[in-house]
Amino acid sequence: MKRILLNAFAFMFATIFLQIPNFAHANEETISEKASETASDAGKTVKKGARAVKDKTCHMVKGKMQCAGEKVKHKAQNAADEIEDKVEDVKK
Repeated sequence: MKRILLNAFAFMFATIFLQIPNFAHANEETISEKASETASDAGKTVKKGARAVKDKTCHMVKGKMQCAGEKVKHKAQNAADEIEDKVEDVKK
């Protein structure tokens, strides 16, 4: 898990600080836009995976009923991340 997080952060760092010049036409995505989108998707996937791990460990440690609220909260956060991603796609 730590390795995945480390790779995701390294990729995001590279895309932010090593921007490639934009040489695209009006309707084409530039390389930096594609890299930014990929980094955003990777971050979202890492967050979603971390929430799933928290849900599983909570279920094993505390029991099903005590973790129900946290599980609902994580599902809402995942949905909010998806909506935010869709809004960003529409803006482009």
